[in-house]
Amino acid sequence: MATHERLHPKEPERLSLARIPTPVTELKNTARQIGISRLLVKRDDQTGFELSGNKIRKLEYILADAIASGANTLVTHGGFQSNHCRATAAAGASLGLRVRLLLRSADPHPADDGNLFLDRLFGADVSIHHPDEYNGRRSEMIEAAMEAERRAGRRPYFFPVGASIPLGCWGYIRCVAELVEQIGRDTPLAIFCAVSSVGTYTGLSIGRALLGCRNWRIRGIPVSDNVEILSEDIRKLERQTNERFDLGLREADTPIDLIDGFIGEGYAIPYPEEVETIRSVARSEGMLLDPVYTGKAMTGMLATIRNGGLRPDETPVFIHTGGAFGLMARRDLFSQPSRRDRDPSQ
Repeated sequence: MATHERLHPKEPERLSLARIPTPVTELKNTARQIGISRLLVKRDDQTGFELSGNKIRKLEYILADAIASGANTLVTHGGFQSNHCRATAAAGASLGLRVRLLLRSADPHPADDGNLFLDRLFGADVSIHHPDEYNGRRSEMIEAAMEAERRAGRRPYFFPVGASIPLGCWGYIRCVAELVEQIGRDTPLAIFCAVSSVGTYTGLSIGRALLGCRNWRIRGIPVSDNVEILSEDIRKLERQTNERFDLGLREADTPIDLIDGFIGEGYAIPYPEEVETIRSVARSEGMLLDPVYTGKAMTGMLATIRNGGLRPDETPVFIHTGGAFGLMARRDLFSQPSRRDRDPSQ
């Protein structure tokens, strides 16, 4: 499953797991509603059914490295509805690798639904950890899991939440290369994406620089931490990627552009405006967003456009990073009628 095609001389080996290039489509009805001529979406929710979303792009590189190192067990972590962990569980099953997932949940017995249901269906070894342990003792928790795997005679390979490490950044450098082919390097674009573990944003930013897309802006919408924290995380990952692969980039080549104000009360905590966005896009476009990442990111993008946040001749592109399985686990958010249902004049 390995491929040796290179988009850049420094690109590492990858496995061919995702169905890429993903399509670019238009959200014509939403564009009309917000008063612009064109709104595009890069459908990374279509990277493959079981593997859907942005994480599998990153995992193509990380799992190639895991297999090359002789590992037979993958160890990673995330929230109990983590898209990353579900994609890891599915990819591990397809490659014949054991998967061990360390998941965060305040409820010791969260509902077996959405991504968590699929983790277990794919055969992953799942353990649930309270946020106090997960946040306060994560290093010890991970090392204990790794040691348990080694004692069992297995060869574990660890990678962190979101696969957001230098290897994983190449997944979204490659996404930029697809957009160059699909839209054109010289077309002015404002590319919007959700930002949490920062690997997707960092890959897009590095890809923009490496591939000479000077007319593009990479605009991130935080869905977990504030702009200051995420800016530091992005710079750190950029430096690590630049140094590891000797890319020769300067900080000026990768400007950070984050739009605050759309996190709500915190990570994975939806809010009414976001729920309305998810419902509206589903009804207007037949496209599903999720309440953790893409719902907040779409809410932020639409508000930015309405408030005059596009430059002249700039076309907005939304990176749809997936999350439909997580949406299925939050049916409760849609039990009440929408504003439009209550007042058809809206």
